[in-house]
Amino acid sequence: MMQRWARHWLRSCRDMPKRALRLINDARAGPEQQVHAFRRLMKAWRSLLKLAPDSLAEEAKLMRAEIRGLRRDFGAARDAVVLARTLEDALGKRLFRRLPKPEGEASSPAAPSDLRQQLEAARIKLGRLSVEMARWSVAGEGGAFLLKGFERSCGKTRRRLQRDPLRMSLKHLHESRTAIIDLGYQLQFFRPAEAAEFAPRGKLAERLRSQLGAVVDLDLAQKHLIALMPAGHGAKANHKKAEHRIARRIVKRRGKAARLARRLLDERPKTLRIRLGEMMAIREPHRVKLS
Repeated sequence: MMQRWARHWLRSCRDMPKRALRLINDARAGPEQQVHAFRRLMKAWRSLLKLAPDSLAEEAKLMRAEIRGLRRDFGAARDAVVLARTLEDALGKRLFRRLPKPEGEASSPAAPSDLRQQLEAARIKLGRLSVEMARWSVAGEGGAFLLKGFERSCGKTRRRLQRDPLRMSLKHLHESRTAIIDLGYQLQFFRPAEAAEFAPRGKLAERLRSQLGAVVDLDLAQKHLIALMPAGHGAKANHKKAEHRIARRIVKRRGKAARLARRLLDERPKTLRIRLGEMMAIREPHRVKLS
């Protein structure tokens, strides 16, 4: 059974660039929607690769670097969309419209034609990565490497969450969020083997990921507001009001993250790994949609 899980992992990893290509080639989706879904898919792929066996450790490391580059290629477009959405959601339409609008390439949504060019470049790169992954093999591997990688992710996440999200620096918050994203996708991958008691843990990871992501987005909006230098008494008053609202939201989101963090990994990583291994030994792997 564990060998089936090993083969299932490899098939899932090989399927990622193919799924990304189907996403890029989907003419029904707009470029912005494609970028958002593409970046999430790259995170899921990266998370699975962190479970790689020692025999593929170097190849997986190089592949993750390629995936990181693919995600960063669309970073400016993503930040521009998130900045506008976060500001409008936090401030309301009336106050948002009174603020100076973002200027420059890094803070303005990319033109659809620019995004299409980036997607075309990603298409070429994904084709190459798909060919590279076709040469990978897990012959002779059991599923122990999956449990080892899962325990490693649990331990990393637990160490990150030892810091209080209310007082955590933005750098450590980013690191914690990355660890939680990896663990969340891995929990999704193992879902066919999970007992009912594991399901709440996956939901907690998703909720915590959402709260920390909101803090990161609000911090981006806060930096944008600080960089603006409005002229006139009325403009300055609106600016201060906006800053105050953003700051309050950051504190609120950090507080929610702190409460979720205390609940996510209340058991030792080794204990979770043993329990998962027992379930994998008796349950067939099934394809799941990581999103």
